[in-house]
This record gives sequence, structure tokens and C-alpha cells, in this order.
Amino acid sequence: MVRLPFHAEHIGSLLRPAELQDAKAKAASKQISNAELEAAEHKAITHIVKRQQEEGIRPICSGEYDRKVYFAGFFEELEGFEEVEDAPWDLYRLSAPPIAALKKAGMKYPMTVVCTGKIKYTHSPYLEKWKYLRSQVPKEQWAECKFTMPPAPYFHLRLAHGKCYPKDVYSSDEEFFGDLAKAYQQEFKTLHAEGLQSVQIDDPTMAYFCSQDMLDGLKSDGIDPDALFETYVKAHNSAIEGKPAGLHVGLHICRGNFNKSMHFSQGSYETIAERFFRDLNYDTFYLEYDNERSGGFEPLRFLPKNKNVVLGVVSTKVADLEDASEMKRKVLEAADIIAKGQGRTREEAMENIGISPQCGFASSGHGAEAMTEEKMFAKLKLVKDVARELWPDRA
Repeated sequence: MVRLPFHAEHIGSLLRPAELQDAKAKAASKQISNAELEAAEHKAITHIVKRQQEEGIRPICSGEYDRKVYFAGFFEELEGFEEVEDAPWDLYRLSAPPIAALKKAGMKYPMTVVCTGKIKYTHSPYLEKWKYLRSQVPKEQWAECKFTMPPAPYFHLRLAHGKCYPKDVYSSDEEFFGDLAKAYQQEFKTLHAEGLQSVQIDDPTMAYFCSQDMLDGLKSDGIDPDALFETYVKAHNSAIEGKPAGLHVGLHICRGNFNKSMHFSQGSYETIAERFFRDLNYDTFYLEYDNERSGGFEPLRFLPKNKNVVLGVVSTKVADLEDASEMKRKVLEAADIIAKGQGRTREEAMENIGISPQCGFASSGHGAEAMTEEKMFAKLKLVKDVARELWPDRA
């Protein structure tokens, strides 16, 4: 088992400064060059890393300031994929919760990538971004950094059946995900060889299987939800198969955290919990648990002894601070459920538990309306302080 890096965590996406938002808008409309955008991103990353250092916040992250949205920057850098601008709705799977919600709201999906040919890893999509993040901290702190990546099934769920890849290129999902897994495996090796020790895969897709609306929508499209879930479990496991020894890889799932904290689905983890915790080969699961839309802690009884869980008991969707005593109560309740399921004591179960906000602060670029950088760090400090009370020897 890979040890939990920190008992106090965060999901990696941080609120973006207005100056950076302005630069990204100007770059999108071709008012500034890519070089000017990169300079603005680097300036913002330097600032946010310094703030994390000053506040003692771990893990140290770039805030995802150097990408459009949390799932950008990987697929479109692989040979065989192309980004589609202003994609029409008929390209998408309308039963997928984020697609259905955005279409209903009259909003566009932020970016789309489709497979157009054989997938090949010709260069590292994220190496230069990792190198800039690590340049902002002493080498001995590289192990305290975390880098986030999108999941292998990301666009497969969101694109309409038959639109994810050409049938004359891949004859099956198995072939498609097989080549995609090779790219992930090589990226993990490349980044780890350059000092990265912690990766978080962000996949709200898996939580959408808790949504009855999506399950009904898939069935109406002639798709077996259970079979599709198993396909995605295999895709995840293939992507992390053979990961370098010492590389911690976690999986974050939530129900969506789009512009102004819009969410896409709800439902307890109960419907997927046994298969999710048992079959996925991740070291750590980062779960949304900030309100009732995620259900109770009972599904955690299926967590195996050799895996960790980070409970997202703080909300990034509202600026008000949570009650510390209530946070501790929730953690102990979860620990008792995990302990009973594993046949362990509460104290033993606590070693494999951490706490965090339920999602990033600006996963799709824009955070909650009332959120500010100071309020964000107040939340992160609350997580740190509560963790120190619960795990005084190793927060």
C-alpha cells in the first residue's frame, strides 16, 4: 500500500487571479500571443505557490493555472487526437449529465477533443508544466507537490456513441483504451523520472453512474450502464498499470463543479461503491462529501484495507467557513464505518483517511461568485487545522 501523502489535502484547482482570467480571455480572442499567455500563467503560478508556502498548504499545486480547464492539456497533445472548437450538440452524448445540464442552460461545453487516428505518445504533454511548478520550490519539496490529469474515459462518456473514435481506426473500445493506456503509462514514467511523486486523476464521470437520470438515459440509448462502468474501470486500471514504484496515484470523483459552482448530478455512492472501491487499483480516492447530494458515509464500508480515502467535507461552492467540530464528527463517523467494514479499530482506520475541499476552487476556470483568494486560503487553513487536531503526529 502506498501511504497517504497528507491527511490535509486539496484537489489542486485554485481560484484564478483576475489578471490571469483577463489574459486567458485575450488569448482566446487572439489579442495576445501564446508566449504572452504563458508569461501570465507563470506569473500567477509563482504567486500561488508562494502563497501555499507561506500558509503551509500541502500538497503544493500550480492551481491548474496553465490549462484552459481541469481536463485540458493531455489528449490534445497526443498524436491521433484533435481539439474541436465550438462543437455542435450532435457530437455529444446528450444523456451524459454535464452535456444535458449545459445544453438545458444554453451554455457551451468548454472544449472537446476527438480521436481522428491511431493514438501515439510522441512527447510529454505535461513535462514542461511540471518542470515550471517544480522550479518554484526547493528540490527537497518536489515530493510535496501534486500534479493533476484528466481520466482516460473523459471524452468517451461525453461524446455520442460512435463519435469518440473512427471505426476504421479502432474496432472496439478495448483497442481504443489499450492505445490510450500506453500513453498514460509513458506519461507517468516521464513525469516520475523528473521528480514527480504524486498524481491525481480527476474523473467526475464515475460519480455520474450514481445518477439515475444518466442510467435511464444510457438505457434509452441502448447502452448497458453496468457494462459501460466496467469498461471504464478497466480503462482506468490499464492507464495506471505498471506505474513507477513510489508514484502515488489517486482518483478524485465528484458530481460536477462547473462555472459558478454548477453541478451535474446527485446520488449516493452506494450504487457503485463495492465495484468502485474493490476493482479500481488507485492508492487513494478523493470523494465529494460536502452536502446531501453525495449521500452518507455507509458506502465506505467497502473500502479495502490497502487503499486510502480523502473526504471532501469542505465546500468550494460557498465562501462561508464550515464548523470545525462538525467536520471532525463527520470524519469519525466515516472512520467507524470503514473500521467496521475492515474489521479494524477506529484508530487503525484513521491512518488511511484524509480531509479536503470536495472539489477544486476553479475547475472550469471560474469559481464561486463570493469566493476570494483570502476566503479560499481560510478554507484551506481550516482543513489543515482540523487535520492537525485529528492527526496530531502527521497532518
